[in-house]
Order: sequence, then structure tokens, then C-alpha cells
Amino acid sequence: MLLAAEPDDAHEEGENQQLLITTKGGPGLEGLVVGSYCHDVLIRGGRVVGETLGGAAAFVSNVLDAASPQDAALNGTAPFVVVAKVGHDFVYASAPAPARHPPLLCASPTTSFHAQFSETAASAHAPDRELRRVRACDPIYPADLPDRRFAYGLAVGVAGEVLPETLERMIRLCRAVLVDAQALIRAFDGDGAVGHVALDDTPYARLLPRVAFVKASSEEAPYVGVETTRQRCCVIVTEGRDGCRLYWDGGEARVAPFPAVQVDPTGAGDSFLAGFATGLLWGLSATDAALLGNFFGAAAVSQVGVPTFHPKMLQAVKEILEEKTTKRYSPCINGTSFTFEKSNLHNELHAALQEAAMLMSEQQQADKANGNGGDICSP
Repeated sequence: MLLAAEPDDAHEEGENQQLLITTKGGPGLEGLVVGSYCHDVLIRGGRVVGETLGGAAAFVSNVLDAASPQDAALNGTAPFVVVAKVGHDFVYASAPAPARHPPLLCASPTTSFHAQFSETAASAHAPDRELRRVRACDPIYPADLPDRRFAYGLAVGVAGEVLPETLERMIRLCRAVLVDAQALIRAFDGDGAVGHVALDDTPYARLLPRVAFVKASSEEAPYVGVETTRQRCCVIVTEGRDGCRLYWDGGEARVAPFPAVQVDPTGAGDSFLAGFATGLLWGLSATDAALLGNFFGAAAVSQVGVPTFHPKMLQAVKEILEEKTTKRYSPCINGTSFTFEKSNLHNELHAALQEAAMLMSEQQQADKANGNGGDICSP
């Protein structure tokens, strides 16, 4: 399945050759992340119980920073650019857990969401919070994107900030684009309550044949139209505690989950998509990369706000990926086509990541013993 962006000019081939960046352990790829940083306010029983940095750009960059193949020339940082807008009221530029990649400042206030949590436990698929957008920053325009080529792009809007023309510009700049469906189908009523519209009824639908992957939650999947969209690009549907499913033209696969103690589901889908992209960067097939997506999605729900990953866990994950990809896989994403089926090492990779998840579970138990886990809490 060809998934390349359309050329802007006759020099695309030469420019794309510049996308390869020398990294420790093999070639790396520069990425472009487009989405918001937000102020998230967590509410339970009518009481504010937490205020955190939010927004898909924060969760996505957190995973990419932590787990992508590293670039020694860039002092060990993952080679990607974040384009996010905030207002002058943004409070996480220098917080203890700040937005690591500087945003663009604009005159409008920072996007803010209120998340009202139910007092009762939700099922595996039912919404366990009610989201309301209370402020919206300016959208991200095509001119806000860097004027250069990228190997891959992640369109991860949460508040309608990724305009159709901005996504089209991303497609022209990036060899492969991964999109979170919430960037395409979210709608907001007069009070800011989050709803959804059918993807085929949006201006984004015509761009799908030029997109590599669309990720949707099980709640969003009916609006995406999996059976129709899979004929244009690969669709990934996350199913919470049940893992995820991949659908492409001619096949599908289910990918097993990893256990987690859910504290705050905010950012789980964003962390999944970033983990999935990271798997592709390490050279995994799409279905194998979804294991890494499930892994980081589970890690995200165990903490309030943007999670802090345990160093031992991250070290274990990187050692697993280095061992598997160095011996068995191509070291980088192709950018024009992907392998979708499970490799013959899929189960072995899942078992190895299960062991790494145990380190995460041990940290959760330690946090709970210290009074820092098991419920929504102030950061």
C-alpha cells in the first residue's frame, strides 16, 4: 500500500534524502507534531481535584522524547518539531513538569478543558468522563508549520485547531502522516461540550487517501466509518482494556493489551499513537508497533496528566527494541509503504514488554503505598 505524500516540486526526491538523520544504532527520521498544549482541569463531585498540563502535543512529545531512537548529534533528544499554540496565560512553560518543546504564543487564551469524572467506575468502553472545552486558542494555520520536509507527521488536534488546510500542508511536507481521529471529527456545542460528526461529512475526508494511519477510540469509530476508511488508509481502533484492532484494505488484526491501574484516562489515546509511531521508527510492522502503542497507552492512564515514566521501565523497553530491531527489522520507517501483518516475533515482543510493564506496575504500587495513586489527585 503506497502512502507517500504528494510532491510539492521537482526537487522532492533530493529534499527527502535529507530527512535521514544519523542516530546511535542506525538512521533516524525527523518528525512534525501538530496539536495543542492545554490547561486541563479535573473535576469530581463538583470539586476541582487536579489541574494539569494537557493537550495531545504534550502527551505525544512525552512518549517520543522517552522512547524514540535517539540522535547522538542532537544530544540524545528525539528529532522532531512540535507546533502548538498557547496564550500568554500558559502556566506550564517553566513548571516542574513543563511542556518540553516551546509553543507559539498568540493573543488568544490557552485552550482549556474541564473533565468531569463520574463517581462510579465505568465499563471498558463507556465514557468515564465528560469533556467540555471552556477556552479555545487560535487554530494552527499552514503558515505556522516549518517550511521544510519531514519524514513523518502526527496531526493530533483536540480542540479543532488542526484545520483541513493545515493537515493538507502537513501531507505535502511529510512523507507519511498519522492522524488522531479526534482532530477530524470533534464538534463543540455552545457550552463547549464535546461531540462528534461523521468523518465523511467533513472537509478532511478527501485527504484520507494521502494519510498513512488514522487512530480512533471505540467511541469514535462509528463516526470514522471503519469499513469505508480502511479502503483509503489503515484504521486503528483503540479499545481500552481490550487492546486495539488494526483494519487495512485486505486485512485486520487484534493486538493484546497491557494491564494498568487506571487513574486518569486523559491522554491514553495520544500516548498510544505516539507509542505506535515510535514502534514504526524502530522498524516494527504496524501490528507489532501497536504493541508499543498499547504499552504506552496503559502507562499513561496510571498517572494524572502527562505521565513520568520510570527510568528502569524505559531502559528495559529500549533494550527490548534494540535487541529485536537490530537483529530482525529494518531500523527505520520507509515513509512510502508499510508492513501491516504480525511478525513471527509478535508474541515474543509482547511477552518482553509484559516484563517491562511489571516495572511500571511496581512503581504504581509504590505510589499507592505513598498515597500518590488509585484516584484522581492534585499534581
